[in-house]
Amino acid sequence: MSTHKGMIVIVSIAMGMMSALLGGCASTVVGGAGGNASKTLKVTIPGEPMTIDPNKSIETNGAAVISQISEGIYRRNADNKIVPGVVEKIVKPTENGTKYTFTIKKDAKWQNGDPVTSQDFVTSMQRNADPATKSQATTDTQYIQNFTAVNSGKMNKSQLGIHAENSRNFSIKLSRPVPYMNYEFVNYRPLNTDAVKKFGSKYGSSAETTVANGAYEIKDWTGSNDSWHYVKNPHYWDAKDVKIANIDVQVAKDDNTAQNLFNAGTVQLTSINGQYVKANANNKEEVVTKNGRNNYIYFNSKRPATANENFRKAISMVIDRKALANNVLQDGSTAATNIVPKDYAKNPTNGKDFIDEVGDQAPTDVNKAKDYWSKAQKEIGKDKVSIDFLVDDTDTEKKVAEYVQGAVEKNLKGVTINIISVPHGTHVSRDFTTDFDITTVGWGPDYPDAQNFLDGMQSQNSINFSKTKDPQYDALMAKVNDTTHYTAAQRYEFEKQADKRLMSIAAVAPTFQTAQAHLVNKDLGGLKWDTLSGASGQLQYAYWK
Repeated sequence: MSTHKGMIVIVSIAMGMMSALLGGCASTVVGGAGGNASKTLKVTIPGEPMTIDPNKSIETNGAAVISQISEGIYRRNADNKIVPGVVEKIVKPTENGTKYTFTIKKDAKWQNGDPVTSQDFVTSMQRNADPATKSQATTDTQYIQNFTAVNSGKMNKSQLGIHAENSRNFSIKLSRPVPYMNYEFVNYRPLNTDAVKKFGSKYGSSAETTVANGAYEIKDWTGSNDSWHYVKNPHYWDAKDVKIANIDVQVAKDDNTAQNLFNAGTVQLTSINGQYVKANANNKEEVVTKNGRNNYIYFNSKRPATANENFRKAISMVIDRKALANNVLQDGSTAATNIVPKDYAKNPTNGKDFIDEVGDQAPTDVNKAKDYWSKAQKEIGKDKVSIDFLVDDTDTEKKVAEYVQGAVEKNLKGVTINIISVPHGTHVSRDFTTDFDITTVGWGPDYPDAQNFLDGMQSQNSINFSKTKDPQYDALMAKVNDTTHYTAAQRYEFEKQADKRLMSIAAVAPTFQTAQAHLVNKDLGGLKWDTLSGASGQLQYAYWK
């Protein structure tokens, strides 16, 4: 399953959460449409979104749609740099780094022509925090003052640290300084207050219940169909720089289907995985970019076998991650040796890579794995264990599951793995209810800090699907999160300690770090990817050459 944070991948791995944020260089596209301005762009997406409500979406397919039709306080530009979105400028915080005051652009409007107001941001943030919303997408907004009290029902949502000073000015007060907050503000998206009042909990469940303030409006999505359209939003404040007015979207879960659609000229942009990436290695229309998304196996801590530390270590140690990446996936992905990806987080003192400093925290050692399994058998009280492995019904996830199944059953005699392949939406739902023995999960980052990956395994975090609870780990992460008392260098050292603790108990079994592979028609320009790119992307920067 794929998660957007940053959301969540849950691995679609999703590799579909693995397509990509599409950004292109706006400065080079002006006038780039030429005579093709009315030509429709046709693209694929690896799965249906569960919802396109920014307050609720927690997976990459939903995030992919939201990124086309909604714009937050800040946005990522064509070069993937953070710039003002709905607001006039990037602001510096006051009150010791905890208060941000924004002014909304005069020409920021909804698709119906109404202005985006401060109240629309208040409506969105309060609704996200309100326990009645039952939102699981709270990792971005947890920093707002009083969020925890409001979200737990101890405070009224009106006491959340966001206030409208007038129709265009609003402030956000944080509970503590957050050094990467500019990245988070990209996901602070307004909601049309009138629409929320009208549709309530059904907001974002279809095109008809959604109001856009971004580059595109969504049309013809019923909430369950596998194709829809994006139409240029004429009221978008930067509409003049949106070069492609019409986009057709088609769900393509199967890589063979995606490649065939591209080769036939039916679509001009699609993502591919596995053998299809290797097969297109000499294709000039293939673009492969290393990604910051990491993928893992989560273990249900409430079930006897998977709650056993020695059993978890045995499973992790029989996985040859290099073989998985190079021989099975074959898509440019690399072996993951940690919950934190490589080439992502850096030591603020010397610039060294986090993974280089902590070392290989998920080694392959079949002999040790057998020893751990022997110990687990005694502690569990069983010589044989059968567990279910929950995965998406996509090629990539199935391949990962089959590889792990083979490695485990070959080397850990008495362990049987049953692969349970389900639609992405079902996978996500079952993860949140911890309805699995082991499950594939992926995480796509929002900001370049190891904390972005470590946070999710804290005992009270909503994406701790395995319900792991380790007091030592929680204590270390509390220090990481205490930006008031600890410097960046001190926080980094606590992150390393927390990481080593988490990996020492095999709370997760890393599998691979993704690479994003796309087939991009030679006549299509303006698309860029980077390590923070999410699932599918910002098509507003695309243009016909």
